[in-house]
Amino acid sequence: MVVSELPLVLVYFRTNIALIPSDTFCALWCYIDYVFNVVILMLICHASIERYLLVFHHIFIYRHLILLHYLPMIFCIIYPCLFYLGFIYFYPCVNKYNYRRITCQGPCYLFERIPGSIDLLINLTLPLFISILSNIFLFCRVFYQKHRMKQQRKWKKNRLLVIQLISIVIIHNLIWLPIIICLLIELFSSVVQQILIDLSVNLFTYSIYIVIMICPFISLLGLPDIRQQFIPRILMLDTILNIIRPRTRTAVIHISVLPLMPLPQT
Repeated sequence: MVVSELPLVLVYFRTNIALIPSDTFCALWCYIDYVFNVVILMLICHASIERYLLVFHHIFIYRHLILLHYLPMIFCIIYPCLFYLGFIYFYPCVNKYNYRRITCQGPCYLFERIPGSIDLLINLTLPLFISILSNIFLFCRVFYQKHRMKQQRKWKKNRLLVIQLISIVIIHNLIWLPIIICLLIELFSSVVQQILIDLSVNLFTYSIYIVIMICPFISLLGLPDIRQQFIPRILMLDTILNIIRPRTRTAVIHISVLPLMPLPQT
């Protein structure tokens, strides 16, 4: 998404118009954007469930690796591609793209109640809430097992695995949850909520890219080799700054107490 769709958004930010103002390009832009967003949501949902199985039922998941690992991942990639291919290109409605809006304001099926509701509830809301519930359950199970003496060793072994996923999921859900709540209110409310529309268009649309830019760094910090190299450098930098600050303050104090010298008279 960073390589394929984000450059289109950056061009739009700079010119305030789509890169190629045509219906064909707008349909392609919507397709790329929607597919990537839903694929990421569904993969995180799958990862949340799989991480629980890896922590507490790793033998079971290894015995059914194709069924519980590979097939769900394939489904999470193929299903959004086929869904948006059918609804963006073949749904019987007339597209009215606005070239001066991000993703050209979206395809026409979004503005019809049934297909728009299916897209919002199944493709966005369902994966998000499954991810939230599964991670709450994982956190409660880990917290419970941690306080059992027989599970201390197992907790230490899987602690980094759990913390890494929960960090990514929390950041992802903090961005997506307000978006989906606003969309649900707009969908089921009989009164037009202008403030929610403004938030969706002017703020939430762009906040999705924060997750895309932050998650790789969280994933890298979860790797033992990267963490062992990165954390000592941070501690070294903090030590250097602590050494420099007292000297700087001492120099400032010495300068402040110097007597004012009279200017030479000409």
